[in-house]
Amino acid sequence: MNEMTLLNPVPLRAQFPALQLEVNGRTAVYLDGPGGTQVPQGVIDAMSGYLRHGGSNSGGPFLTSQYTDDITNAARTAMMDLYNARRPDEIVFGQNMTSLNFSLSRALARTWQPGDEIIVTRLDHDANISPWLLAAQDSGVIVRWLDFDPTDCTLRLEHLPDLLNEKTRLLAITYASNAVGSITDIKRAAELAHAAGALVLVDSVHFAPHGLLDVQALNCDFLISSSYKFD
Repeated sequence: MNEMTLLNPVPLRAQFPALQLEVNGRTAVYLDGPGGTQVPQGVIDAMSGYLRHGGSNSGGPFLTSQYTDDITNAARTAMMDLYNARRPDEIVFGQNMTSLNFSLSRALARTWQPGDEIIVTRLDHDANISPWLLAAQDSGVIVRWLDFDPTDCTLRLEHLPDLLNEKTRLLAITYASNAVGSITDIKRAAELAHAAGALVLVDSVHFAPHGLLDVQALNCDFLISSSYKFD
């Protein structure tokens, strides 16, 4: 059996000032990860360093705008490495997953025609359901639902081929359930959807803090996360 290096959480915890908080004499425990996670001192220093230096709107000709663009480009390159994307310009920043998904749904809906179809799942967070339902309603698009197995709370991917056809334009699917944590075989789902000519959007909000992301291996067309839930 190979030796394994165990991760010591003690020095890691020391890097997070918020984890030193005490409530009624006891160290605070943050259980509401979806409400936002705490950040290490390095992140705090980077944010305050930018504010100390001085920045301006992106795209300007002056030094502070160039500084903002340099930081943004560096962040985009870092996120490219995290997701194993092909190019930095594949990375898009926004307020959060929900806001990005609303914008994306409206953009894609402009390419749909009445009678087209999309697929959403009954295991997804509402942020990956409502934007598509609203866009479908406005575009005259049919919504089909992929259900889950109540015995293990995994999506019934074996039923996905029955929902796909030449009119399917999109599969919106979760990587990991926000409610129960079950993980979806995204690569398989993407293969099935692409064979029917559909695009694949993956909600990775609840997978990203716990697993490695590789958009090239998953072969999805869009993957969305919320970075404030990473830590």
